[in-house]
Amino acid sequence: MLYKNDNLFPILEQHADLKKRLFSGNFGLEKENVRVDENGNLSLTPHPAIFGLKEENPYIKTDFSESQIEMITPVSDSVDAVYTSLENLQNIVSDRVRDEYLWPSSNPPILPAEQDIPIAVYQDPNSASRLYREHLAREYGKKVQLLSGIHYNFSFSDDFLERLHISMGGEKTLQDFKNQIYLKVAKYFMQNRWFLLYLTGASPVYLPNFLNKTPDNEVSRETPDLALQNGISLRNSHAGYKNKCSLHVDYDSFDDYIASIESWIEQGKIDSMRELYNPIRLKNSNTDQSLAGLAEAGVEYIEIRSLDLNPFDPNGITKEMLHFIHLLLVSGLLTESTAFDQTQQEQSDINEERIASNGLNKPDIYVNGSELPFNQAVEKLLTEMEYVAKLTDAVDFSSIIEVQRDISKNPEKTIASQIVTTSDSFVSFNLEKAKTYLEQSMQNAYKLIGYEDMELSTQIVLKSAVTKGLSIEILDREENFIRLEKGGQVEYIKQATKTARDSYISALIMENKVVTKQILAEHNIEVPRGQNFSDINDARNSFKLFADKPIVVKPKSTNFGIGISIFKDGFTQENYEEALKIAFSYDSSVIIETYIPGDEYRFLVIDGKIAGILKRVPANITGDGTRTISELIDEKNLDPLRGTDHLKPLEIIQKGPEETLMLSMQGFSMSDVPENGQIVYLRENSNISTGGDSIDVTNLIHPYYQELAIECAKAVDANLCGVDIIVSRETLPNGPYAVIELNFNPAIQIHSFPYQGENRRIGDIILDFLFKDQL
Repeated sequence: MLYKNDNLFPILEQHADLKKRLFSGNFGLEKENVRVDENGNLSLTPHPAIFGLKEENPYIKTDFSESQIEMITPVSDSVDAVYTSLENLQNIVSDRVRDEYLWPSSNPPILPAEQDIPIAVYQDPNSASRLYREHLAREYGKKVQLLSGIHYNFSFSDDFLERLHISMGGEKTLQDFKNQIYLKVAKYFMQNRWFLLYLTGASPVYLPNFLNKTPDNEVSRETPDLALQNGISLRNSHAGYKNKCSLHVDYDSFDDYIASIESWIEQGKIDSMRELYNPIRLKNSNTDQSLAGLAEAGVEYIEIRSLDLNPFDPNGITKEMLHFIHLLLVSGLLTESTAFDQTQQEQSDINEERIASNGLNKPDIYVNGSELPFNQAVEKLLTEMEYVAKLTDAVDFSSIIEVQRDISKNPEKTIASQIVTTSDSFVSFNLEKAKTYLEQSMQNAYKLIGYEDMELSTQIVLKSAVTKGLSIEILDREENFIRLEKGGQVEYIKQATKTARDSYISALIMENKVVTKQILAEHNIEVPRGQNFSDINDARNSFKLFADKPIVVKPKSTNFGIGISIFKDGFTQENYEEALKIAFSYDSSVIIETYIPGDEYRFLVIDGKIAGILKRVPANITGDGTRTISELIDEKNLDPLRGTDHLKPLEIIQKGPEETLMLSMQGFSMSDVPENGQIVYLRENSNISTGGDSIDVTNLIHPYYQELAIECAKAVDANLCGVDIIVSRETLPNGPYAVIELNFNPAIQIHSFPYQGENRRIGDIILDFLFKDQL
């Protein structure tokens, strides 16, 4: 024990700095889901290759089976942050296994014969990971290994523990002090785990032929599956995944804790510390998960293992429950310890079994050696937690506690009861949830939640980095500057496409349209002819040079189609001067060049290869004979894929001077009502960044133009660039064309999430290019 009386409330009252830091900590989640096919059968396909070697990807691995994905969040400093990380992993994995589904239940789906369940495969067939799984298959069987759940990892902040250590006298070493802190919290958790199980238990229904032994309270349902009568959690019951006998550990001291586990290993009860399936374990991330490693380095964090997957939440657990568990752990730190000897540990096991198998009946609960009515035991625990919750206002714990109190009084509100009372079969219920959650993930596929302020192209690269298991550091969020690392190789990326593979001068060439055209022309590549103006009056006075000719007026050095006006059917002096005014508002120099008829295509070139080709259709609306052009623009802008500042795959259609000018040249205004089915263009230029539509045509464009785009990139020595080409006959070679510009920072989202067509996974292609020797 820390003290004869280890109630820490008085110490917190004496040290305001401790009280301020009490709820600071480090959080991590590990979530398991088995993959299933469209009928709810266990998938027998290998772990998706896109995730790389499961030994190396820190975020996406397998658990026991090749069919069982494990998502591991990075360590976060808050519940909100770790939940966001889990949400992103759920979306990323769902997107990459979209031909299958992530089963949302802890209990397994339709399983094949025992021998056909695939154990996780590793590069080294004799690796410790593989041998351990083979041992589990022999000792417990494969089916029970497919019981899935969530692990909740937590540690107090080092700053808090160091200050607490000093305030309590500092007699022990800091590591010895930490060991005792986590033992105290683990003991409190074990004593009160029954209530957390009541709240989170979500596996009362299961399929026939899953269990090797029949639970005493097993009942048939009207649907073709089975249930625990009044049960909460098959996974945490005696029929679930547990050690073959109860393995109690000694919580009096860290040495005694280690010695008790060592004795179980020596007796052959378990193979290693990893096989100790207690609801909570003491761990150290710097060890090899061996008992000797833990004994030597000490405890770094605690791992809660008893949480079922909540099928009503796409991420398997709610953020509110994560907060509640955090409060429970902090309460374990502050509340005075009570005895937890062999008898009381046995009583704690009884509590767990009563809740797991009969929790909906609210059974009596052992508390400090005496049995109490369920509601009284709940109230005692929640009162303790309320006292702790008052120490912070960072989270609305009072509301969270009230919700759990209400559930304790009304068992029909538990997750388990809601599952049992559904009229759907076990397979239908979970398959419907799995499909719904896949749809939700696909709706979020273009973004990384919590990073929406960053460019969408950067979010795409970050998601690919997670997929491929790269270490990620955001260096400058506002500038979209990140650092990625894999196998000792470090790469810096700005705005997704600015990398060390391209020189600064190449970017400057592409930024300057005059220089770009000159260099391309010198390589015998067709470009529009035109003139450059640095003075608006000189440009105005040149009106007669361009009158009655199809022309383009555009700033010299801007991207994304900003400030461009196109006149292909004639224009007035007023139109011309308005276009000059617009262009000069974006740059000190303006280009006036010949308009080339045809369709505009964006060729994305990466490492001398075509990564994607888009046909770009100018911003437009289709009339319905009733609404005005302005109203139709508003409706089209409601598309959830349309946004601003390149934070969504498509940009909203503006109602600015460029659009007004374009309409006026067609004899329209924003208040006009076009005929039903009539297409009205709001822009002449087809940039997606000005509201255009993107259509993937990568597999349709003649190789002649693909090679042309590659030659353009080579001409300016660019490894990653966008090539914009006007093509009149895209399916035939040697047709009329003109290269209108090169882009040193092409928007990759338009290829990853086109208006129509295939996602070209440009983030993956960029990382494969940068990390050729690592991926």
